[in-house]
Amino acid sequence: MFDLKKDIRKLVAWITGIAAAALIIYLIMLPPVLGVADNGDFGRLFSVTGLSHLDPNENSKDRFYAYSHQHFGYGGYMWGDYFSTQIFLVAAAGLIGRLFNFQVFDIRVLGALYTALFLLAIILFVRFSPKAATRSATLFVSAVIAVCLLFVFGDLGYIVYFQSFFGEPYALIGLLLTVASALALLSHEKPSGKLLALFVGAAVAVATSKIQNAPLGFAFALLTWRMLTLRPDARWRRQVWIGAGILLLTSALMIVAAPDRLKHANLYQSIFYGVLKDSPDVAGDMKELGIPEKYAVLAGTNYFQKDTPIRQKDPMLRQEVLEKLSHKDIALFYLKHPGRFIHKLERAADNAMFIRPNYLGNYDQSAGKPPGAKSDSFSVWSKWKVESMPHSLAWFLGFYAIYFVLLGVIWWRNSSKRVRLGAETLAAVGLAGAFACVVPLIGDGEADLGKHLFMFNVCFDMMVISVVAGMSYGLAKLASLAKRRQASS
Repeated sequence: MFDLKKDIRKLVAWITGIAAAALIIYLIMLPPVLGVADNGDFGRLFSVTGLSHLDPNENSKDRFYAYSHQHFGYGGYMWGDYFSTQIFLVAAAGLIGRLFNFQVFDIRVLGALYTALFLLAIILFVRFSPKAATRSATLFVSAVIAVCLLFVFGDLGYIVYFQSFFGEPYALIGLLLTVASALALLSHEKPSGKLLALFVGAAVAVATSKIQNAPLGFAFALLTWRMLTLRPDARWRRQVWIGAGILLLTSALMIVAAPDRLKHANLYQSIFYGVLKDSPDVAGDMKELGIPEKYAVLAGTNYFQKDTPIRQKDPMLRQEVLEKLSHKDIALFYLKHPGRFIHKLERAADNAMFIRPNYLGNYDQSAGKPPGAKSDSFSVWSKWKVESMPHSLAWFLGFYAIYFVLLGVIWWRNSSKRVRLGAETLAAVGLAGAFACVVPLIGDGEADLGKHLFMFNVCFDMMVISVVAGMSYGLAKLASLAKRRQASS
């Protein structure tokens, strides 16, 4: 089946895929089935995808936060005001679920779809990992990458999201497939339109997974444009231009089509739980933003609190603040006060490494676990990041600086267009991580930072794996050179 003399990476890729499938099935699909509890976000997908809560009379204490749910009900299809291309995947899972059980939807059907896409990404990463000078060196590099992918992205903190209706797993899979397909394109002498379509489709998934991820589509559109040089024919150029156009259009539509309800909620967070939270001069900040003084009592409150002196949906608040200001005003405020934004970045750094929210349970109530219980199986990486890795802004800035310097050196010292595009692809990951950190702060203040920085986690972890992969390739190259010198002497 595998010609080991031809390319050992194929065998390593398939072994990695099988290992990843076994790991995921064991960790989250076999009883007790694991998932992530609903924090109230699931409902926005239900009516659009034909799903619903299984028990309409379930009390909120059991439905939200404390327990994940293995089983859900089916409902009718009704267009809502929340848009994400994730709805197509969830709707497909609902249709497949009906084939197995027409009365009850098992969340493992959705988990299986995410797993299949995850396996595709992992296999592509390993199959098109850097090829070294010798077969044994190539085996070493591909094996290191395979182990890193399983250890980092096979961590329960990531894969437990597969069995939930959150946007995080959709964004995770989208980014993994975006980068994996880009590297696969660069590995072919004549890259195919199918691989390009996979790249564009995955990048669209990232950009449309959440409004806060929409700006990432513009970065990937630029990367798509850079792929024009991979083939000289007119058909390829046409496909690349179409792909870049699709990314630009969908990213713009995602921003423009955001419902006012969501825009107002996010803007409230940006103002009162962002700029005005812990402000040294609340009155001065409000005056600069043009906010009436009477709303000072809302400083430090979030949109979902129930005990605020003025209701978040108060018509006057909407008219005098939320309809007069925009996120552009928040961005301009931070540009005028960079020290204040640095303070927000420091807060983000404190919360940047939480993959799973601590307040959401992982077990179905039938498992008999206490409310809010979380599984710690195969979570060494996510726990180490939270408990032992530095969480300072200086640490992250230092890591970013070293990462981009290394990519710059690789780009500068190589004349190969494909190597340079590979460096640019990895640079796009770093840029996406920066976007994923900055955009939530401007767009949603400090609200639920641990969850909103999920994409920053994904990008950071991908950057770490890239550095380890580069080091393993460098070691393999040094070992080959040493053998040659020893043989010649």
